[in-house]
Amino acid sequence: MLRGNLSTRPFYNDRLVTAAIATAALLVLLLTIFNVTRLVTLSRERAEVGARITADRDEAARIRADIDRMQAGVDRATLTQLASSARQANHIIDQRTFSWTTLLGLLERTLPPDVRLTSISPRLDGGVFRVSLAVVARDLDDVDVLIEALAATGRFYDVAPTEQRAADDGTFQALVQASYLPPSRPNAPRGPTAAQGVP
Repeated sequence: MLRGNLSTRPFYNDRLVTAAIATAALLVLLLTIFNVTRLVTLSRERAEVGARITADRDEAARIRADIDRMQAGVDRATLTQLASSARQANHIIDQRTFSWTTLLGLLERTLPPDVRLTSISPRLDGGVFRVSLAVVARDLDDVDVLIEALAATGRFYDVAPTEQRAADDGTFQALVQASYLPPSRPNAPRGPTAAQGVP
């Protein structure tokens, strides 16, 4: 058995093998360059992002410190007093916008002939005008007529008698409570009771 290579040239195409090895080496070199370039780029971007994160954290800490300093500088008693004064001013403004002329004219047109009005007491309660009407009527049915007439105006809702009693002279005294919608407030609140009071 022969154990040798008797050929004078073991490869018949040395150029092809050399070209393939050179191509593979070039490809490896290009991939290495690409990887190194990406590594450098990513490292730079990571450093920039880290710097931005640090700057943002510093800014957030500065803002929190400013907020703490401002909150510590606020006088709570003065702030509470200012809020109370603002509520009182708004209440006074709402009372000044109340038109007695409009209310009395509306009641004059609405009041049935057999019902006499003895006192009117409007008040502002949670942004809603509440009107208490003390009336004297010949009969309790006349009070019901008054309640229906007030509801029919579209300016009164939640109309209901809260007190009714017979007087010594045979008349009936009643206290009627109603929510009043001034002309400056064109819409009554929605709800089952308001819907019953406004046709």
